[in-house]
Amino acid sequence: MKKITCSFLVFLLMCGLHVSSQTFERQILSSSDDAEEKFDGSDVLTDSSDLEMMYDSFNDQGMQTIGLRFQDIAIPVNATITNAFIQFTADGDNDGVLTITIKGEDIANSPSFVDATNNISNRTTTAASVAWDNIPSWIDDADGAAQRTPDLSSIINEVITSNGWLSGNPITFVMTGTGNEDDRRKAESFDGGALIAPKLTIEYTSNSNVDLELTAISLPTNTTYVNAAANVQVEVTSFGNVAATNYTLSYIIDGTLIATEPGTVPLSVGESTTFTFAQTADLSILGTYDLSVEVNINNDENLANNIVTKQISVVNEVEPLFFNQESAWRYRDDPADPGAAWNTVAYNDTNWAIGTGQFGFGDGDEATTLNEGLVSYYFRKKVTVADATTLDEVFIHMVHDEGAIVFINGVEVLRSELIPLGAITHNTAARQSMNTTIENDFFTYKVAASFFVTGENTIAVTVRNRSAGNEDFSFDSFITPEYIYDKDGPYVFYGGGEIIVQEITPAGLVSNTYASADGLELTCDLPHMGTSFTFSLKPEITIEPSVHTETPSKFLAISDFDGHIEGLTQVLRGEGIMDEAFNWTYGDGHLMISGDLFDRGFHIQESMWLLYKLESEAELAGGKIHLIIGNHEIFNMTDDWRYVETKYFNDAHLMGKRMSELYDADSELGRWLRSKNIIERVGDYAYLHGGITPEVANLNLTYNEINDYGRLIMNGIDCPNSDCEEVTSGDGIYWYRGMVEEELTQAQVNNILDGFSVESVILGHTKASNIRSLYEGRVIAIDMFHVNNFSNGFMKALQFELGCFFSFRTSASGETYTPLDPDCEQILGTALELNGENQLKLYPNPSSNFLNIKMPSNMIGEYNYTIINMGGSQVSQGLINQELSTIGIGAYATGKYILIIQNSDRIIKGSFILK
Repeated sequence: MKKITCSFLVFLLMCGLHVSSQTFERQILSSSDDAEEKFDGSDVLTDSSDLEMMYDSFNDQGMQTIGLRFQDIAIPVNATITNAFIQFTADGDNDGVLTITIKGEDIANSPSFVDATNNISNRTTTAASVAWDNIPSWIDDADGAAQRTPDLSSIINEVITSNGWLSGNPITFVMTGTGNEDDRRKAESFDGGALIAPKLTIEYTSNSNVDLELTAISLPTNTTYVNAAANVQVEVTSFGNVAATNYTLSYIIDGTLIATEPGTVPLSVGESTTFTFAQTADLSILGTYDLSVEVNINNDENLANNIVTKQISVVNEVEPLFFNQESAWRYRDDPADPGAAWNTVAYNDTNWAIGTGQFGFGDGDEATTLNEGLVSYYFRKKVTVADATTLDEVFIHMVHDEGAIVFINGVEVLRSELIPLGAITHNTAARQSMNTTIENDFFTYKVAASFFVTGENTIAVTVRNRSAGNEDFSFDSFITPEYIYDKDGPYVFYGGGEIIVQEITPAGLVSNTYASADGLELTCDLPHMGTSFTFSLKPEITIEPSVHTETPSKFLAISDFDGHIEGLTQVLRGEGIMDEAFNWTYGDGHLMISGDLFDRGFHIQESMWLLYKLESEAELAGGKIHLIIGNHEIFNMTDDWRYVETKYFNDAHLMGKRMSELYDADSELGRWLRSKNIIERVGDYAYLHGGITPEVANLNLTYNEINDYGRLIMNGIDCPNSDCEEVTSGDGIYWYRGMVEEELTQAQVNNILDGFSVESVILGHTKASNIRSLYEGRVIAIDMFHVNNFSNGFMKALQFELGCFFSFRTSASGETYTPLDPDCEQILGTALELNGENQLKLYPNPSSNFLNIKMPSNMIGEYNYTIINMGGSQVSQGLINQELSTIGIGAYATGKYILIIQNSDRIIKGSFILK
């Protein structure tokens, strides 16, 4: 045999063959395809506007990890990668010494990024890695060689050859590195701009002379309407080294060959074409079809990519009015404006795609995946009504993340809460983001039957995201002739000199109008608890004082029960604040609510009416309810619905109101809430929702001044100065968590509280498993996981009595009191009431200079006594051992005192008043 000494490349050239280098480019295509992971893996950001390599401000203890996922990499599996790199665009001027290590994810089909612990760093990576060091300084908006990685071909070669990777699958890179705040590079992300997001470039040569691949069946779509002559269309790409000619394509439906036709376009190296079969497909029968298409050419060196399949669902284009969820719609998900007539009956939507619900992206539950990066999405559906005169009620149910407008036969019939009022254009975004816990809920809207006509009707829906950078989107809908509402209300509004009372019943809205509140008694039903209570409207509502000079003899403090009326009633009854009939039974005691009646719960209105009713009864008995405004009250009074449950959107729409009207100044509860404070001093203690920053304390504002600023915000009035902004900001009175999270020093807390002339502050807003006494008792945190506690059969709150704070626990087995201060252990035990029949007598009471204590015959013996004032300080102690003992108290200040008498067998506690 003759020995050949030339290289393989020379051999190819000698033989007249041409090896062509091809280039493939792919940019990051979605928000969830570029991400940053916190140094400890605890947080993954997919919606950041930039990619910080490798330091970010929330990574103050270490370097973050970057993930980049490039979709649909259409290169041959057996290609030889000759060069590859990622091109970034600089976000700002950056320099410093930085070394980045780049690896690939060693998996066939890598998933997109989600906010889950270690979602980037826990991925299996390639053995191959590339060091990117000696990186030049970056200039803002630059996208040249300095912003380009070194050659990544070794990584890509490993990914496509070692783990079952297929052409069209994604390729993911994981970037780690060293450096600090001064040594980093910031690049634009997808959310910073889709056109300047990172781009992967791959240069490769094919190792096949002839290689045709079917990359996709573009027609029919996965869902289509009945069509006896449906086009069948495929995408064909040449990955070989020589031009492909004389090839054929065939398609098969449910195992039966329908057509074989010659390819009409020769394909040079790297070229693609769309091929449409002349023979149409008969999809005239409803059902599911299995469609496969095959390409054939002589000497094809890779047969694995010659067949592509898909399942086709054929559905009716026109459905009955009362259709089910997951039904078919025509949809439009491209950036172009569809024009003003898109929602009309005559609009030609035949070029729109067809799909079934749920539509969207980013959640993983989509039947039809839509393109990302848009604000506006459009849907159209035809329904038929046999006889419109027989229609009674029509309820449209929709998943619409964030908001939607619905048109019937070209007429707008509803606009969801998060869509702005006024004229809407193609670029109009939702005005707020939706509560993430309800974004896949079906919202319910009652629509007048008169909008429908006998025969065919067109329903058109546009759903709007908050921004083009949203990482998820959802839409689905169905229509029913009836709906059972959850009980809600009553809601009380004022208008035209009348009182309008509305409530939601299972059957729908009940509305009554009254000329006066005189004699008007309203009922609040709690059917899930099998009970109800009645109340009257207050004759007037006045602004609450900011300061109450006296410390109550006893009080209970709770916060953040979020409309959970079952837990609220359990704790109020357990402490004896009210009886089974919802009547105040706490005498001159006080009830403190440190904010957040609203949100995350399902009986907000009922909870507020209960406190409204008890407040009037408490004042008649010499007691008091102090309701402090928290951040969630502020939300609901300032048109911010980020945490509201679906029920309340449904109810507002049924009442014909926007959410902002439910608690505005023309509603009874809106007026009541606006009379409350964001901070109150009650004797030695201050109550607020969040906490007090040193910055707020340094303003040296009075309680009244602080509350005046809070009331401006409640009334939708912008802050007039920086003091107001400091008080009501994200680190303000009803937001700051630094005290509970112990971010301050003891000296700082002491200075703050001394400036506010209180011994302690009592705070909600920050949940934990129990009540916490912090900073030597100067901060008491009372927010807990009330719903979890209730589910476990108990409720907890903060109780003050006998000058001491207790963690109060109530359950079916009884009540317990655990002192927060060990010095208060002495007042616990088997307590006996004073002045009862056959019990210890205390007289006179009220007293003057002497207190007489008379023991019953069965209790005569030696006892230690302690007298404590209402501030919790001991003022006297001693020994009594007679049937009648006298204690001199003439030197005491007037007021109320606690008397504790105890021996080894028993403890007796009670109170007396000195005048």
